[in-house]
Amino acid sequence: MLKTLHSADEIVLGRYRIVTLIGQGSSGTTYEVEDLETYQRVALKAMSFRGMQNWKQLELFEREAQVLSCLKHPAIPQYLNYFQIDSEHDRLFYIAQALAPGKSLATLIEEGWCPNPAEVQRIARMTLNILIYLHGLTPPVVHRDIKPQNIVYSNDGHIHLVDFGAVQAVLRNTTVHGSTIVGTYGYMAPEQLQGQAYGATDLYALGATLLFLLTHICPGDLPQKRLKLLFREHLQGQIEPSFADWLDQMINPHLEDRFPTAQEALNALDQAPLRFMAPVLTRGELSQPVGSLVQLQRTNA
Repeated sequence: MLKTLHSADEIVLGRYRIVTLIGQGSSGTTYEVEDLETYQRVALKAMSFRGMQNWKQLELFEREAQVLSCLKHPAIPQYLNYFQIDSEHDRLFYIAQALAPGKSLATLIEEGWCPNPAEVQRIARMTLNILIYLHGLTPPVVHRDIKPQNIVYSNDGHIHLVDFGAVQAVLRNTTVHGSTIVGTYGYMAPEQLQGQAYGATDLYALGATLLFLLTHICPGDLPQKRLKLLFREHLQGQIEPSFADWLDQMINPHLEDRFPTAQEALNALDQAPLRFMAPVLTRGELSQPVGSLVQLQRTNA
């Protein structure tokens, strides 16, 4: 088990009281903390200079803070602060954000939640609207790590996109070349494995995330043919053919055959018929999910 940087009730910067560990990974260790000045719950991500494996980790951490400070969207937790603390043996870097209410999609599936296709489409629409905002910025912002752990579903049925540790502001021709490979196995588009990222790269990751919600199988464990994820046999008779076709285009391994933009993906999704309407989940329904328990290794930070 990785050693955490802080313990419960420890106070950072004389202001942030550690409540609990949210998660940890290569992009840092994230805690739920109480802001002793505002009495609000905050997400505090920390990274140790001594614990870094290379300078690229610090570059990504600082880029995350810089990009977050420029984002203004109701489904992206508000950036609050960036600071560093020096000690005799280390230097710690921190990013403070508003805490996204709810549970990650990964946690909900772990707890047995079985969303129906209409609910999955609703999550897709909300996420696509976030991507329309990010990709429409100047320069466009590519998240590069969309996955169930990084989409938080609140008790009132809304989502928040979190963990921008892999984020890239795209400066030339809406693409990133020669970039460090970041992302999560099973959710990375083929071009991402080559260090390239486009807006459509996020669409692939979203499509893979939706497949996980529908199948409860990590996309990397689905059968493949020529890099194409073969999911239809797992969902036969469960989703409309038009929705399956839409998912196929989202996860097409060939960039040129994917939806070129989040807006076009959303427009196409709006034309896919629904078998039934998706209910807005209540607090009780989210806290008491139904269905079989699905084991999922937690990798979120």
